[in-house]
Order: sequence, then C-alpha cells, then structure tokens
Amino acid sequence: MRMPRRLDWKIGRLCATIGLAGLIGLTAPRAHAAGGLSISNPEGAAVRALVIGIDDYQHVRKLKGAVADATDIVASLKSMGVADVVELANAQADRASVLREISALVERTGSNDLIFLSIAGHGTQEPERVKGSEPDGMENVFLLPGFETTPTGSVERILGSEFNHFIRQFELRGAKVIFVADTCHGGGMVRDIDPRAAEMSFRQVPRYTLLVDELKPVSDSNDPKSELDLDRTAFLAAVDRYTKAPEVRIPGVDGLRGALSYAVARAVEGSADINHDGKVTLKELFSNVRQVVYQLSDQRQNIVTISSPAQTPDTEIAFGLTRGVVLIQGPAARAASGPAGTAAPVEAQAPPPAVTAKASTVPTLAAVPTKDLPIGETPPLRLTSPIRLAALDGKTNYFASVTTKDIPVQAVQPTDNPDLIWDPVSHDVIAWGDVVAYGMDVAGLSTVVDRTAAIRELKRMAVRSPQMMRIWPDDRQQKAGQTVEVDLSDVASRAVLLFNVSGDGTIQMLYPVGSDPALARSTSLRLPLRVGEPFGAEQIVAVTSQQRMVDLETALIQLNRRRASGQMIKSLERYLPADARIASIGFFSAP
Repeated sequence: MRMPRRLDWKIGRLCATIGLAGLIGLTAPRAHAAGGLSISNPEGAAVRALVIGIDDYQHVRKLKGAVADATDIVASLKSMGVADVVELANAQADRASVLREISALVERTGSNDLIFLSIAGHGTQEPERVKGSEPDGMENVFLLPGFETTPTGSVERILGSEFNHFIRQFELRGAKVIFVADTCHGGGMVRDIDPRAAEMSFRQVPRYTLLVDELKPVSDSNDPKSELDLDRTAFLAAVDRYTKAPEVRIPGVDGLRGALSYAVARAVEGSADINHDGKVTLKELFSNVRQVVYQLSDQRQNIVTISSPAQTPDTEIAFGLTRGVVLIQGPAARAASGPAGTAAPVEAQAPPPAVTAKASTVPTLAAVPTKDLPIGETPPLRLTSPIRLAALDGKTNYFASVTTKDIPVQAVQPTDNPDLIWDPVSHDVIAWGDVVAYGMDVAGLSTVVDRTAAIRELKRMAVRSPQMMRIWPDDRQQKAGQTVEVDLSDVASRAVLLFNVSGDGTIQMLYPVGSDPALARSTSLRLPLRVGEPFGAEQIVAVTSQQRMVDLETALIQLNRRRASGQMIKSLERYLPADARIASIGFFSAP
C-alpha cells in the first residue's frame, strides 16, 4: 500500500488518478473587446439588454458594488457592439420604472432576438403565491431601493414569478433570454466567518412579515409555473437557495463587486469562447462563469445555472463572436474576417476508461525546513497596489519593522477594509473571514504580505484563462487528517503543473513529482491530498498547456519548499505559454 504524501507543513500527496469530466478550455482575454470583437446573435436578429444595479437602499442595509456591476455589464455589452442597452441604477430602479422599461423592451423585441436581463442587489424569500411552484414553498424576491415593510414600501419589490412573466412575453415573441441574478435569497454560508474578521457585505436581507401587502403582481394565463416551464431561457444565479452571495474584491478593481456580474461581463467580452470557434455554447458560458466566480469568491460562492428543458447546453449557442474593422495607431486596419479564432469545434468522443497514474513517493515536507529565497537571486516582483495591514487592537506600531520584497504595506485600522488583520494576542492572520496563518509573529508577516499580493495576481491570471478545477468534498474549513481531492477537468493530452502556495508563501510542488506522467492521459486528473499542520490557507494552482512546460516546471522545482511567492509569479509571467490555462483555488485548514 502506497504511503500518502502528507500536508504536514501543508499538503500531502496521496496518489493521482485519471478519470472523466466535462469539456472546457482556454478563454479569450479581455483585450478582444478592444480588438474589434463584437457579440452577435446566432439567429441573425438583434441583441438587447436591460441591466439593473441597486446599492442605495433607503430602509435596509446598503450595498457597495451592485451599481458598479451594472455599469460593468453595460460597458461590456456596448463595447461588444450592442446598441439597445438600458441601465437602471439606484433610484432609477423603482418598481414603476422597472415595469415600464421591461414592458418597452418586450414591445421592441422581434423574432429570434437575444435578450440580456441582469439585476444586482438585495434578495430575499417569501412564501410562494402559486402553490407547488417552488420546491421548498418559498419564492425568490428582488428588493428595490424604496422597499420597507410598510404598506407603501411593500410595493417596491419584484417577485421572481413576475420576471418569469416577462420572460414568457419575450419567448412568445420568438426571443431567447439570458437572465443574470446577482443577488441571493437564502441565509446560510459555505463556511463560518472568523469573528475577528472585518464585516462582510452580503446581497441578502432577513425574511420579514408584511402585515399589509399592497403589491399587485403582474401576471396572466400564459405565465410559467416555474423556470423549468420556459422554453428558450438560460438562468445564472449568484448562489443556490440556501447560501449567501458575498460582495468580493476583484484584483485590479476598486471597491467591492459581485463575482457573478464580473464574470458575466468578461464572458460577454469573449472569455467564454473556450474553443475559439466564434460561438459560445450555454455549456461554455456556464462553465466559464462558474469557475471564475468560484475562484474570485475564495470558494464561498457556487453559482446555479439552469437552461430550459428544450435546450441542450452542449450545443445550444448562447451568443456568437465576430470581428470587424479595427483602428490601430491611427491608420485603419481590417481585422481577419469570420469567427474569432481558428480552432475547430471539439467533437464528442467516447470516454476513455479511467486509469491510475503512478505517483512517486515524496519525503514528508515537515522534515525539510523551508527557507526564504535569498534577496537578489531574482529581481523582486513590484506591484502597485499596497497590501492593507491592520492589527485587531487598532495599533499600527507593530508593523514598523515589516519590510517586504514584492509589495508596499499600508498600515490601516481594522474598520478600513484591510487585506489582512493580525491578532496581536494569538498571532493569527485573517483575510476576508478566513485564517490565513496561525501563530505568525511580526517577523513572519512580510512573507504573508508577499503571499497575499501573489494570490491577487494569480486570481487575475486565472480570470483571463481559467482552467476548470474543484476542491472536494466541499468548501468548508478542512480539519487535520482529512483528505481533500483536487479535480481538474478537460486535461486530456495536456501538460499539467500543480503546486501549492502555503499561508506563509512557501511553494510546494505537487505534480508532476517523480514518475508522475507529465501529460494527462484522460479527461480529468484527480489528486487526493491529506491535510496536516501548520494550518491556515492553501492555494492550489494548476497550469495546463498542450505541450510540456519545461522552463516553467524547472523554475517551480527550484522554488520548491521556499518562501518565494513573488518569484513564483515572476516565473509564471516569464514562462507561461500562449495557450496556458490557469486555476487558482484556495482552501482553509484548522486543527
């Protein structure tokens, strides 16, 4: 029996198995939108949109990023050539205005049009009005800026069934609909928030009781009983019915945002065209957005995607992408005509049998001390935005001696939206509700800061070209001795590099090690890992390519067991091949 590779310092390899999974691939960078790429309707008709974002609630807790979400999606649609886009933000999104604009959009809609509907804001649940329409008897509700539990305020909300009513009207006119709901209706969390963390913002309000409800829902006899009774509609929801949607930090973007809206905006700009054939299927759209949200939310958010029963996600085209004339440095230059990219569509193949890849034995890493990479061995990575560091007691004098290689540090108060909070009593380091490192004294904070900057860059890279990867069995805090499994999809015949970045920035090479095959032999690669001390944050990073990445692999091996997160980023930037896909998934462990 093979002895497991343990995460005694971090993650222990058990063995690698090859199995089966769905298909995804390389996404296009955002530069496509600025390079002449336009969204198109595969049916040849118009593309239209109504986009709603609400932060400024008058009687319930305000949000911080929903208007920015709406503005981002609107900008993306317009940059991709969509002319009929209506945006309603904050006070503009009262019930009368929403109903007026969506009704007008229905009137403008023609046969085979593609309709984008998007709303970002607070949600909640109420008892269903149509008995049997919801599996748990609760209906999703979207709150508008003036909502309150008074008779007058009760009007300022939109029921989920009302959106379904209007979606049916679009369908009756022969249109297809993509509905994006960047809000939440449940009340749970994937994992608990450390009580010492800064307050997080969620897009959900507690359930309430309306003693007098003056809302008169819009409905008629054609209304679907549920989303599954619609025919040509795709739904993307921020979370399931039982969890909350957090507002998150996006690398390189000021303030907080909704991960779903951000991912949809990038998908619209072309990143969801996985095989570069100029056609984005529902499966490509769902897979791309799901992975980006999963990574940006630090695994606190798993989106829900639903397509109408008549649609086949593998083949149903959500939207197309075409190129046009591009202005470059002044002179006009005509871009290559036809669909974006030249790769042929992926054909379905009979799944190969699952096989097991030999995993070589690796010494327990706890027995090998980690060390800092000597300053000057490679030029430091210099990033612009500082890491905001706070002490739990509000004192800033602790950090006078904290010097970093890769990023400036800004000492702030715990209430000033810090990136890291250090507890001077326990010496734990907390980031966005999770403990990154336990028992870290001031002298070690610099490596945690450098690591935080590196993870920020990894997230940015992974958004541009996501590789599908999941952590099983769940996204809760993992305990000592537990086994988690890293599952990569669509890696058949691709070279795979897999490594971990620990809470103190130490790099640990996970795959390939020893006799592990460099090229995956089947569609998925599953790698079990055992959790051990020291505990805190683990960032599992996968890089895949069609050819073996010899230079990058060599560089990562040289960084193995070293606190070298900045140098790791520099190696990625230097050696990443053009077709590289990146996954960057964190999980958190505790004694």
